[in-house]
Amino acid sequence: MTADDTATDTLDVVVSGGSMAGLFTGVALRARGHDVDVYERSTGERRERGAGIVAQQPVLDFLDRHDLANPADVTTQTERREFLAPDGSVARGGHGPMRFTSWDAVYRRLRAGFPDNHYHPGHETVDITPEDPAVSFADGRRVEGDLIVAAEGLRSTVRERLLPDAEPEYAGYVAWRGTVPETAVPEQVREQFTSVFTFHEAENHLILGYPIPGPDGSVEPGERRLNWVWYDNLSGSLDRETVLTDAAGRRREGAVPPGELWEAVWNEKCERLAGFPDVFETLVRETDDPFVQSIFDLTVSSMVEDRVCLVGDAAFVARPHTAAGTSKAAGDGVTLAEAIESHADLDAALADWESERLAYGQRIVERGVQMGDSYMK
Repeated sequence: MTADDTATDTLDVVVSGGSMAGLFTGVALRARGHDVDVYERSTGERRERGAGIVAQQPVLDFLDRHDLANPADVTTQTERREFLAPDGSVARGGHGPMRFTSWDAVYRRLRAGFPDNHYHPGHETVDITPEDPAVSFADGRRVEGDLIVAAEGLRSTVRERLLPDAEPEYAGYVAWRGTVPETAVPEQVREQFTSVFTFHEAENHLILGYPIPGPDGSVEPGERRLNWVWYDNLSGSLDRETVLTDAAGRRREGAVPPGELWEAVWNEKCERLAGFPDVFETLVRETDDPFVQSIFDLTVSSMVEDRVCLVGDAAFVARPHTAAGTSKAAGDGVTLAEAIESHADLDAALADWESERLAYGQRIVERGVQMGDSYMK
C-alpha cells in the first residue's frame, strides 16, 4: 500500500504478540475489514497468571461491542471500599462501587473472538524491517504486511530494535500476588472480600483484595476467587535478587510465576504478615501458588516507525495502582482502527494516532509514579 492509497482499503496487518494488546488490536482491525494475522511466541494457549484486574469501562464496552461477552457475565462487584487497621477494624471507608474481572476471563473471550486460522502460536519475533514492513521469526520465516503491530509486552523485541534506549525502569518494589477459591477461606474472610474492596496500609507496604471470576470464568457465588496483591519494597534480607531466584535456582528477570517461588523466600515473606489484619493473613496463607512481579515504569518517545507501531506494554507500562493496563491495551487497538478508518492516508493516520496515544501513555505512567510513591515512601 502506498501513501496515495486510502487507509480504508483492506490492509494486511501482522501482529507480533498474541496476548491482550495483540488480540484487542486484532479484533478491532478485523471488525473494520482488515486482514489480520497474530503471531504468538508461546506454543500453546496462554494461561492466566492468577491475576485479577479492575474492569474498566472501555474493556467492558469492547467486549460488548464486538459480541464477545455480556459484561455482567465476566465481572464481579463490590459496593464499598475499606482500609483496615491492624486489628481488623475499619480505619476509614465509604460507598464506592467497583467492578472486577480476571486476566484469564478477558483473554479467553478475546481469543474465542479471533479466528484460529489467523492465530499462529510458536512464532518468536527476532527482527523487524520498518521501511519494508516485515517480521522475521526464530524459525527463519519472514512475513510481510502493510502494517506491523508490536504487542509483545514489557520485553518487546520490536521496541528493543526500534528504541534501544527505552528501557523498563525498576520502581523499587514488587507485587506479590495470588488467588484463593472463595470457598477455601472462613465465612468471615469470604464476606469481607466478596462485598468490599479491602485495603491495609503499613510502612512501605500496601495489600488489597477483591473478588474475581473463578478459574472457568464463573461469577456465581461459591465459584469465584479472591484476588490479593501485596506491594512490598523488599526491606530486610529479602532483596530483589533473592526474591527473583526461583525454586530451581534460576535468576528470573522480572517475575517468578505461580508454582515456582523458592519455598524459603515465601516462608520468610509469610512471617512478615504479623501485624496485618487477620483476614489478609488468612487469605495470603491459604494461597497455593503465589507469585511475584517486579514493578516497572516504561515510557517511549515514539510509537510509530514507518509502518510499524507499538501497542500495549510494548510502548508504555504504568504501575498497577492506576488499574489502567488492560484498558490502555484496548484503547490502543480501538483508536488505531479508528484512525486508519478516518484518514485517507495511512501515514497520516499513524501520525495522528501516535500523537494521541503518546500523550495518554505519558499521563498514566506519571499518574502511576505519583500513586506508587505515595504508598511506598
